[in-house]
Amino acid sequence: MDEQIEYIEYVLNFHQPKLDYILKQDGFVIFISGAKNTGKTNISLLLAEYCYQQEYRTRIATNIKTESYMVEKQIIDLETLEEWLKQEGRKLFILDEAGVHLKKMRFMTDMNLLVMDLIQLIRHYDAGFIAIAPSIAFIDSSYTNTDILDLHIHKWNQKTALCLDNLQKSTYKLFLIPETTIKYKSKDTAIFRRKKQIDLSTLPLCCQVSLYYAETNLMKAVEAKYGIGREEIKRLLKKHILLHSKMSPVTNTCVDKELKENSKTFLNCHLFIIIHLI
Repeated sequence: MDEQIEYIEYVLNFHQPKLDYILKQDGFVIFISGAKNTGKTNISLLLAEYCYQQEYRTRIATNIKTESYMVEKQIIDLETLEEWLKQEGRKLFILDEAGVHLKKMRFMTDMNLLVMDLIQLIRHYDAGFIAIAPSIAFIDSSYTNTDILDLHIHKWNQKTALCLDNLQKSTYKLFLIPETTIKYKSKDTAIFRRKKQIDLSTLPLCCQVSLYYAETNLMKAVEAKYGIGREEIKRLLKKHILLHSKMSPVTNTCVDKELKENSKTFLNCHLFIIIHLI
């Protein structure tokens, strides 16, 4: 392990001190690109490992599933990320599959707003941010201008990379890039969304039944899961529509804050149920 750490220090510090300079900053934004199987995720976690060992960043989180004492937690939504960033400590967040989350879209679409919120949070709390995508073409130019992006690392293959350094206005290469000791599953899809997922177990039974029915479209599946008959299911579906209708005087007795914030999910659920109850 000590030899591995020394080798990482050689590659990322002694071999290329300009990269080390960026990682020492109070806050930074790094984008990693490259074709499939060039080691994009590996180098992102390698940078995290290096930051942890050098104590530049003692708290690390990512939307990647990992197994390591150096990675504090997996974060897959903006709300949880904001809560985490507000806590004490120097932090680094790695966003994998950024080609999905930062893809080019019309200005001020929901996904653009999501990412702008994320980057603003990172900057506000002086945290480090590493985003991963196959190509810079997947990224809206708003996020790749020199005012936001400190460093673009393009992986040529597993062992080499080109660094376009906006902070120090220079270009340099990395050679003999080692493997990170942080374990991760390369085949897993890394997701990231704006809001936390709804925990169905915390919702009223009518909401649980309705959402599950909308998801499965099978009365038998609902009967098996909740142990209730078809007539009772229909009664709960109707109750769900009534309680969430804007015309209902009892709307607020069933809908809590989290439920209201996921109104799109419930609207789709309502439409589905109404169609199937007619």
